[in-house]
Amino acid sequence: MANIPLIAAGVAGALAVAGVSFAVGAANPPPSAIERVEDESGKPVKLASVDDSNERIAAAESRAAAAERAAEAKIQCERDRQRASNQGAIVGGVAGGVIGSQVAGSGAKSEGAVIGGLGGVLAGRQIAKKDHRC
Repeated sequence: MANIPLIAAGVAGALAVAGVSFAVGAANPPPSAIERVEDESGKPVKLASVDDSNERIAAAESRAAAAERAAEAKIQCERDRQRASNQGAIVGGVAGGVIGSQVAGSGAKSEGAVIGGLGGVLAGRQIAKKDHRC
């Protein structure tokens, strides 16, 4: 008795799959049906031009190549931005550490260097990233 909902769901799923496959088959007639289309004089009629599809393929390939170049340029820009950000963090950290140790009081030179270095890292990273917009 507990399996009745499962059986009903299985039957409904099977009917849905059968309905979809029927609908797909009806929507896409076999090529032989397309080839048999004729005009008033009995001559076969082409429904799609091969030349037109070749032009579409060439245009699609051109768009895909342009999109690929744009993606590569974006990746390279992000790499350059990250490299500049890292260099800015290093330079800012060193400069901040030196300035922090000089500004700190006589008993807190190392603490001043650490705090100045952290501030320098943050500032240097943001300044370097600002110059690289992707």
